[in-house]
Amino acid sequence: MESYEVTVIGAGLGGINAAAQAAALGARVALIEANKIGGT
Repeated sequence: MESYEVTVIGAGLGGINAAAQAAALGARVALIEANKIGGT
């Protein structure tokens, strides 16, 4: 089973930015999106 330090739910503009910032700081990040990446 995979292990992540940060889980971001929603790949809209805010979610993508949050995931990118956490990854840039060295965290293992899971980004979860049910539909298209980028939001509405």
